[in-house]
Amino acid sequence: MYLSLPMKKLFLFFASFFLWSSFSHAIQQPASPFQVEKELSVAVKPGEDFEVPLRVTVPEEHYLYAEKLDVLFESLEGIRIERIEYPKPTKKFDEFLGKEVAIYTHDVAITIHGHVPENFEGGERDLIATVMLQGCTPKLCLRPETHEIQITLNVTGSVPPQAVDVSTTSDHPEETRSVWELIRTNDFAILLEQGMGLTLLIVFLAGFLTSFTPCVWPVIPLVLAVVGTHPEHKWYRNVGLSLSLVIGMVLIYAALGIGAAALGKNLGFLFQQPIFLGIISLVFILFALSLFDVFHLQLPQSVHQFFHRLGGRGYFGAFLAGIGVGFIASPCVGPVLAALLTYVVLQKNYAFGFLALVVFGLGMGSLFIIIGSGFATITDHIKSGKWMVWIKRTLGVMLLVPAIFYLTTLAGFDPLGFFMKKGGAEQIDWLTSEPEALALAEQLQKPIMIDFYADWCPPCKKLDHRFFSRQEILELSRAFVMLRIDATVETEEVEAIVDKYSVIGWPTILFLGSDGTLYPDAIITAYDPDRIRAKMLEIVEMR
Repeated sequence: MYLSLPMKKLFLFFASFFLWSSFSHAIQQPASPFQVEKELSVAVKPGEDFEVPLRVTVPEEHYLYAEKLDVLFESLEGIRIERIEYPKPTKKFDEFLGKEVAIYTHDVAITIHGHVPENFEGGERDLIATVMLQGCTPKLCLRPETHEIQITLNVTGSVPPQAVDVSTTSDHPEETRSVWELIRTNDFAILLEQGMGLTLLIVFLAGFLTSFTPCVWPVIPLVLAVVGTHPEHKWYRNVGLSLSLVIGMVLIYAALGIGAAALGKNLGFLFQQPIFLGIISLVFILFALSLFDVFHLQLPQSVHQFFHRLGGRGYFGAFLAGIGVGFIASPCVGPVLAALLTYVVLQKNYAFGFLALVVFGLGMGSLFIIIGSGFATITDHIKSGKWMVWIKRTLGVMLLVPAIFYLTTLAGFDPLGFFMKKGGAEQIDWLTSEPEALALAEQLQKPIMIDFYADWCPPCKKLDHRFFSRQEILELSRAFVMLRIDATVETEEVEAIVDKYSVIGWPTILFLGSDGTLYPDAIITAYDPDRIRAKMLEIVEMR
């Protein structure tokens, strides 16, 4: 099987476009019931350790998810952060998530442990950090929040005469951890305690395991398309082409990761861009249709000659194709590398961070090298036939499935909700534009029901699948103009309407008159199907 599509050139063609669309701006959060208290000023001498206490206030009838609570420093001014100590959470069964989760039900006392280098110049230094958290009430989910804090460090005095040997005075005895525990750890500093060699080995294994996740599947057909299967190629040439592609992918991926960490962004920042979702879905669909033999994609001759002169068809051409593939692979592994990128941000050790990201990428790319070289070698020694056509079709499906998923995400469609509904079952026809809903309500003289929804809100999904799908509610909804505000991805329009109605938790249900007047006694900020139904009946009877 030979796939003639010059994918290494096409990916490079899109690379420059992906670069300028790669960063997203921060969105301000509305008033929060959670407050972050901090010690504004800490005095310390050069060469000494210091502690900064932070307190997150948790009101009554609220709780915080332990796994969503994190502190990231954006500016350290040469100060070293050793570790961040969190209290032990309690366990709670979350009925919406259907599993046991770790939570904080009371105020959370966090201690930041740091160290000032001995040769550090005295004076005041401002440490800027971001506290990330998400909390809930028993019936209401609050959206994820970020709180920026500033800690003034007053470095005074002289260097102490004797440094403390922390290896003999540590209050925390060394723990023995299994390889699996090290791979899954959220604290990269724990890995470094095991030594540089073992740390890089664990990072490599984590990358290799990541290559088996569905998010990485679309890369496999792209690798095969670039390497191809040529009878005249020796097995070592296929290995070289696969390795060149992986090196290109790893380098651009590592650069994106370090750039994201330096700018305080998540590695999935590309994936959050709607324009990136649309472009990458289109590329996947075109490649899939080409594999289905619907048509054959060819670049214009002038562009083809340009990239041919630039990279050629050999190893360097595969390297350039790997750079394009790296833009696709980079958003897939952001959550996996959260601990590593957090360490890079805290310590500003970008050289080691880049090395670790490269090692992780090589681990992830090992599967691609095996598949690219092995598949080509096998097909060189067996006869062609219908099975090769089916291989092409399978690769096409592997590209088409994520493309469809990305497009449905972009369009706000819920595939899970679709398949949970019975075939042909009626469902509510939600409007998504407030101006459109207001105009329609005035025209039809109907009240408006607004549902503030988000994919990250378990009770919102439960309400959608178990309440709004009921036949009684479907019939009752015909008396309203039904408006749903999806806050899964916060845009300026979503932020404006959330601020307009002072929404701070999800789900939130509001009712407006046909003239747009808010019913103040009909605001429901919880998962409460019975109350929502009662309010719907009450407002219908008022008409």
